[in-house]
Amino acid sequence: MSRPLDVVLCGYYGFGNLGDELMAESLLGLLNKNGVPGERVAVLSAAQGVTAGRGEASRVDRWSPLEVMSALRSSRTLLLGGGGLFQDSTSTRSCAYYWGVARMARLAGCRPWAFGQSIGPLERGMARFLARDALSLCRARVVRDRGSMSLLEEWDLAGEIAPDPVFSMAPGFSSGSGDLLLVNVRPWRGGLPEAASLAATRAGETSGLDPIGVALSGEDESLMEDLRSRGALTLSRVVRVVDASEARDLWSKARAAVGMRLHFCLISVLAGVPCLAVPYDPKVRSFAEDWGLPLWDGVGLPPFPLELRHDARLDEARGALEEVFHRVLEGMLSGE
Repeated sequence: MSRPLDVVLCGYYGFGNLGDELMAESLLGLLNKNGVPGERVAVLSAAQGVTAGRGEASRVDRWSPLEVMSALRSSRTLLLGGGGLFQDSTSTRSCAYYWGVARMARLAGCRPWAFGQSIGPLERGMARFLARDALSLCRARVVRDRGSMSLLEEWDLAGEIAPDPVFSMAPGFSSGSGDLLLVNVRPWRGGLPEAASLAATRAGETSGLDPIGVALSGEDESLMEDLRSRGALTLSRVVRVVDASEARDLWSKARAAVGMRLHFCLISVLAGVPCLAVPYDPKVRSFAEDWGLPLWDGVGLPPFPLELRHDARLDEARGALEEVFHRVLEGMLSGE
């Protein structure tokens, strides 16, 4: 039976997190580049928001089991589209949701695959079971860091590593030439947000740059406004970035960056803006180590000044990403 959709795209979309929205945009772009137009894609999303307005892709309410099952029955494949979907840093709910969608896909005769994943941390036994079972259902598994690949190997699941899908957006970013110091602090346990605030304040004092808070989500915005009001973080203002266009404009005016979130650091690499990473998660540490970003865990003094350097590997990373995506997509749509 012919199905009207080639891909149902599933991730943490529609929640107002810039990193996840960039992930959706980049994957839709890669699909289109490889002959899968928007009208043959449905996106599971929590809200109308940014994701829903992308091209011709249709939006499916991720909270409606009937809508999700209908979309899966209409599609040849389910793409678990990147990010930290399988982790239990806050609860097991994330693992349970994506496991449930993968199981529904199998019932609907829709082939699951995973691309751009970071797996873990997984501290609870139930979360590990759900993640392993969901990924075992996938016909292809592509992760974006060595730690995730090690987990697949531990679980006897085949997979491979490719750069984060957002690297496909590299040509749209230009090197920073302004006088801004971009700062990103996200909520996290322990004293890491305060440590990031200390690093950012010191960077502003030593560099003479104008420090502005860059929120990639609503929770980032609330936290930085609170830290700023208490005098724990020196910022001239806090801005919320909601799409790629705003990110390109802001990073083009930056001279340096200090941040916690993975895609904040990744965008800095794309734009050629030197960035100090304050890693809250193994995926951030792995990315920073792979791309030579200085790391600071809150111990001692943060390293300043930061050196500006263009990484010639950007074109190589984008090429590797596109090659792997093309090959895996071709295999999925051919049923191999």
